[in-house]
Amino acid sequence: MLLTVLAISLVSCQDRTKKNVESSTAIPLNSEITGKADIDFKSNPIAERYRTVITEKYNELEVNFASYYIITTWGCGSGCVTGVMIDIRDGIVYSMPDDKDWGGNGTYIESKKESKFLITIAAAQSPSGEVEEIRKSWEWNENLKIFKFIKEEAVLVKGNK
Repeated sequence: MLLTVLAISLVSCQDRTKKNVESSTAIPLNSEITGKADIDFKSNPIAERYRTVITEKYNELEVNFASYYIITTWGCGSGCVTGVMIDIRDGIVYSMPDDKDWGGNGTYIESKKESKFLITIAAAQSPSGEVEEIRKSWEWNENLKIFKFIKEEAVLVKGNK
């Protein structure tokens, strides 16, 4: 009897969060959320302008950032993407990090479902065939609903040597 009570106590006290590999901060799992809220297009001027692509991608994608957000991206020129993220809990649309250097969000964006860290990448190939990526790391502040720039690094992806 005592063992049964102990076992039940241990199970009910288990940590229901998942640790992100890049962070010691726990991100809560969204297992209690079933479904997606309707998109609030009036919450962001970008959402009103790109309603069709945002709706299509929101409907086809699953949560892909910070436990509650779906990042949707679209092209903004040659080798350029931009996008928004939608909170599945209330449908509010948030802009991606404001990157004044690139004008968009780079060539592509990397995110993880249980991570509050986002990486925007701009890739360029030199005449010699080397591909270099400039990677900018951003942290999402859930309380303030803003991105904070963390760091920038250059990475050589491919060379001819």
